[in-house]
Amino acid sequence: MSRLLLCLLLGVSACQSIPPCVTPALRDVRLRWGMQDSVGNLIRGFELTARAELYAYEAAGDSLRHRTFLGRIPGDVYCRLLRQAHHAFGTAHVFYVPADTQRFVEYRAPAALMRAVWNPRYRTHGNALFWTLYDSLDASRRYVQRATSSF
Repeated sequence: MSRLLLCLLLGVSACQSIPPCVTPALRDVRLRWGMQDSVGNLIRGFELTARAELYAYEAAGDSLRHRTFLGRIPGDVYCRLLRQAHHAFGTAHVFYVPADTQRFVEYRAPAALMRAVWNPRYRTHGNALFWTLYDSLDASRRYVQRATSSF
């Protein structure tokens, strides 16, 4: 009987680990945001997986230096952010404004990589959707549950 209860609890927790909006096609989506230098050699940012897991990371170009698990955000918050990212990247497919220090948001999936980069000193009509997405993603850090460290 206790074995059955254990299996049931494991099954329920496995179902809860993936937000309800994540379909099989979206299971490998990662949302990233942060700051980078003008050539992308130093990147400090955050990554949100389809399991609503939040990581802080630092990279040099395409090489990941380190990645730290911060915790999970609630599924409903993740679903809202995913819808917002789909809207932003569905509206403006390319957005790149170079600067010494740049903000970025990125949508990564096996079949697609979309990245918006802009100068954080200027809020414009062109970067409004991405700026709002960036702010929403960054605000999601306050919902982290079971945080193990900060970045």
